[in-house]
Amino acid sequence: MTRFFACSISFLALAASAAAHAQQPAGEEADAIVVSGQRAQQQRSIEEKRSALGIVDVTAADEIGQLPDKNVAEAVERLPGVGVQYDQGEGRYVAVRGVPSSLNGYTLNGFEIGNPDGNTRALPLDILSGQLLNRVEVAKVKTADMTGQGIGATINLVTQTAFDFDKPFIFQANGQVGYQELRKGDQPVKGDVTVGTRFGADEQFGILLGASYSDRTYTSYGIYPDDWAPDADAARGAVPVNIKYTDYRLRRERIGASGSLDWRGDRTQLYVRGVYSKFTEDEYRQRFRLDFSNIDWDANGLTGLASTSEQRSDLRTEYKEKSVLSFMAGGSTEFGDDWKLDFGAARTRNEVIEPNQLWQFRGNPGDVAVDFTDKLFSAVPVDGYLTPSELGFRQYTAQDEYGLEKTWQARADLTRKLPTLGDNSFVKIGANGRWTDKRFDSANAAYTRGSAANRFTLNGLAGEDVIVKLGNGHDYFLGPVISEELIKDYTEGRLGGPQFVLDTASTLANDTLGDFNLDENVFAGYAMTNLDFGSVAVTAGLRVERTELDITGFLLEDDVVTPAQGKRRYTDWLPSLVVRATPSDNTVFRLAYSRSVGRPQYEDLSPGGEVSVEGENELSVSSGNPQLKPYVSDAVDLTGEWYFAPGGMLSVGAFAKFIRNPIFTQSFTVFDGSFGGQTYDRIDFSQTRNAERGDIIGLEAAYQQQLSFLPGLLSGLGVNLNLTLIDASLRMPDRGSIDFPEQSKLLWGAQLFYQKGPVEASVAYHHTGRALISPGDQALTDTYNDDLRRLDAKIGVDLTRNVRLFAEGQNLTDEPTRQYQGGVRDWVVQNERYGRTFYVGASVRW
Repeated sequence: MTRFFACSISFLALAASAAAHAQQPAGEEADAIVVSGQRAQQQRSIEEKRSALGIVDVTAADEIGQLPDKNVAEAVERLPGVGVQYDQGEGRYVAVRGVPSSLNGYTLNGFEIGNPDGNTRALPLDILSGQLLNRVEVAKVKTADMTGQGIGATINLVTQTAFDFDKPFIFQANGQVGYQELRKGDQPVKGDVTVGTRFGADEQFGILLGASYSDRTYTSYGIYPDDWAPDADAARGAVPVNIKYTDYRLRRERIGASGSLDWRGDRTQLYVRGVYSKFTEDEYRQRFRLDFSNIDWDANGLTGLASTSEQRSDLRTEYKEKSVLSFMAGGSTEFGDDWKLDFGAARTRNEVIEPNQLWQFRGNPGDVAVDFTDKLFSAVPVDGYLTPSELGFRQYTAQDEYGLEKTWQARADLTRKLPTLGDNSFVKIGANGRWTDKRFDSANAAYTRGSAANRFTLNGLAGEDVIVKLGNGHDYFLGPVISEELIKDYTEGRLGGPQFVLDTASTLANDTLGDFNLDENVFAGYAMTNLDFGSVAVTAGLRVERTELDITGFLLEDDVVTPAQGKRRYTDWLPSLVVRATPSDNTVFRLAYSRSVGRPQYEDLSPGGEVSVEGENELSVSSGNPQLKPYVSDAVDLTGEWYFAPGGMLSVGAFAKFIRNPIFTQSFTVFDGSFGGQTYDRIDFSQTRNAERGDIIGLEAAYQQQLSFLPGLLSGLGVNLNLTLIDASLRMPDRGSIDFPEQSKLLWGAQLFYQKGPVEASVAYHHTGRALISPGDQALTDTYNDDLRRLDAKIGVDLTRNVRLFAEGQNLTDEPTRQYQGGVRDWVVQNERYGRTFYVGASVRW
């Protein structure tokens, strides 16, 4: 941690020096700042953070209701301590302070949102359009009135209402069209519209409707070697068993809508709100795979000749549809001078539909020349790649998954002001309940080749070959490819016949082991108080949550399907204490203790687990465990915040989380083993288990300033910096202390923004450090995410008060995502390239 503290001290010294130099009389600086656009967003975010009882970071909309980014995950990535996992070039999952995304709590207007993404608790934040939201709150230290789930943070998505705007009539529309570097023919498009009004004699009614649409069709290329194993003669010290090149072609479409109806009287407020979002992904994946072994290395250990090999061509088509539909109603009423009652109820329906198909052809190309000179190595058959007539059919699978989650929620909170103890003193009690019914059904029919007389090849079914461009001169030949149209036509009507023979054992396992029905009911009550003594305030509370879990799945023994049930009942006592000191109007210090829980993933609780066919005679088996204990985290935080100017802030904090019962996935591989009464060449097993404990310790700093003290045009500049340093470990029963999964030791971001006259622009960079993905049975099989660096830029120009033109550039450095094995960064197991994306567009507002 010594270098962590040294880096933080340097960061703070630089920021403090700039802030001190910039200070002016409040009136002068206020006159220099135009409170609109990015400046309005930043000032709103700062005020939300400053007034929070706990430790909260916020990304807020500007005065016309727009978040700085349309993707919610990428918007919160700008906040300190937040790392984002990208999928196909788009931000998706959010980890806070190094804690995996599945351990966050996710709420919509304070109600738990659940998850449409199959059987995980990690909410994909790209499913909702940021243009439907007023702000996103990331609560790192919670108070007792917030849900207990959220060891990393509770991420609350707050939708827009007509009362969030300055004017009684609201209309705004945005449209943009893009260009993706790796796909020339299909332009991505985005658009959204918001319309609303306040009406009535005193504008006591408000209605707001919003809709958004995006369509992104694009290409990405990847290389995915498997299973690096030690090799004393190899220069890298190890060699993988294969190399795989992949051509992804995807279409992602997102449709969103939201609405709110509000009434605000003198002492009572009522609301009805709804959100709908549907995210669809249509994926085409062509993959070339070359297996090799028995390498005779040259003297340099970088090049050689493999005498055993196999060539494969795969085609996978997949459609995935995720949808969220949520309605909520509630309000608040004041009675007497000091009493207030808040109440509400919500209904959420989440659904996922995911059918896909996979075809595979194989052949033996003979000796293979390997070259490991570059990090992205090559392997090429000496006598050339096999032709379509030399590749024989081996396998076809048809998977069909369906998940449905239905949740009811209700809550009530009663607050009593305590004016005799301070202006903001109160005592509050409340209760809430959540009733979740979740079911998941998985089917995967597997077909293998028939007898010799009935076998067929890829001849006549091949498509146009592809060059996979991974950048920096690394181009790979992918061929022969499988024609999607021809192979689908050929397969039609032949399933179960002599050429497509049903694998009954694998099909039965696939159809049963992944299925489950789960009822999870959580009942909570809490009491808290805030005592404001002027320069010191104390918020203390206790939350009690009772979790009742019933889950039904299936086991498979000797081809006999047996129902299996699991049941868990547990009670969590979750105390919290926050002490705030404000020695001056511009400084805030917070010392906090809090306890949170992290419930196991749904798939980890399933008694049967999941089975997937990876190839002929290859199986992947994950075992569930309904007796898993939830994570329990005790956290201590200390922060200092200096609000030295409008739109300016310097904050630094230290945090520690001590986690009991952390859940990890342990993996191991069995060769020539059996499962479900059938023998396989290779079976990859994984099982979730509770570890002993995990510890996360870190430092966090942020600096933001609008540099209005600079002369002339330079006065429009501003800067936003954040830095997080983390040291974390997980103690496993069999391996001792290892890195905490999905935890980056270094997160930092920098944004330079400009706003002057009609021009508004920004350049943003974010670095997410490398992190362990999942531990294996030994260090050799651990897999890691490599560093991810992201550079984006945008500029907008106001043509009139109501019309703006803008342009954006994403992933300007053409950064790939990379994974590696065993802690060795050149043991690459994934390198995906997405290319750069550019947008131009216009917005209209009144």
